[in-house]
Amino acid sequence: MAQADEIEVAGLLARLAEAQHQAELGELNPAELPGLLRAQRIVREIADWPVEADSDR
Repeated sequence: MAQADEIEVAGLLARLAEAQHQAELGELNPAELPGLLRAQRIVREIADWPVEADSDR
């Protein structure tokens, strides 16, 4: 994967993680939490990044 692609993936994962954090705090709809977690896994799978990093969340 090209460096620019990795930066985009990292940025996307960071935004998803921030949304996850906000949902956990109740700042966003907590019902969105499962979708945010799944989205992170999908992005990691597509980018061929380790999925295990999200398994403890």
